[in-house]
Amino acid sequence: MSSFFELLQIYRWSLPASVVMAAVLALIGGQWTAREKSAQIFVLGQGSSLGIVLGLALNILWGSDLHGLSLFLGLSLGWLTLLISDSVIEIREDRNHTYLTLFVFFLSMTYLLTSLIPSLESHMASSYFGDVAVMSDFGAQACLGLGLLFGGFILFYWRSLTMISFQLVNRSGIHKRIENRIFDIATLLLTTMAIQSMGYLYTIGSLFIGTSFAAHRSANLKNYTQRLLVIALLGSLLGFTVSLISTALPTVPCILLGQMIVGGLSYTKK
Repeated sequence: MSSFFELLQIYRWSLPASVVMAAVLALIGGQWTAREKSAQIFVLGQGSSLGIVLGLALNILWGSDLHGLSLFLGLSLGWLTLLISDSVIEIREDRNHTYLTLFVFFLSMTYLLTSLIPSLESHMASSYFGDVAVMSDFGAQACLGLGLLFGGFILFYWRSLTMISFQLVNRSGIHKRIENRIFDIATLLLTTMAIQSMGYLYTIGSLFIGTSFAAHRSANLKNYTQRLLVIALLGSLLGFTVSLISTALPTVPCILLGQMIVGGLSYTKK
């Protein structure tokens, strides 16, 4: 038991950061799903991932250790992807096919970089699958701080953002409201930081697992929101704890499976 508490001390930043970030990503995923833009967020995540890997490649080629370079390039490519998606692809009737093509392009470029620079292979595995347990204290603190900040913002404007999502789907208005702009910025920043610190798999899973389960048997918006948060928070906490108890199990799969288990149990409660 004492060794378990020693592990908690070691992961005093990683644990709360992963739990809080999972909850905020679940809220973001809920809004993007409501806007029928699930495919777009997959492409955004892969674009940001390509930028992060490109930053790692440049650091290796230059013999430098500029951690901010990967974040900058991830944000830049993510923003460019979001811009292209909103201004060009979104107006096409076959946009889902176009999103898939763009996703494959980003994925191909990522693997092309990896093949050209073999030393990137270990970084590539970390970028894709992630390992929350080895996240740096600074990365965890940044994710925790921004997660709490934007999480509070999203919850405060939850009804307003939901109404905007409804109107966007029905094309009943053009929205340039400040809260929607901040929400887009939060989406780009948090997904990029989560991919860099926790991996693509953790990020995409946390975005959509909660939504997939909470969308069923939710009586109203409040109940849906509560289910989202319970699945993300309890599922992540459960998965991280199991990973700590059994050190042979990787953290990210445990966290995502924990969310699925809690989501499955939510079906038993109306």
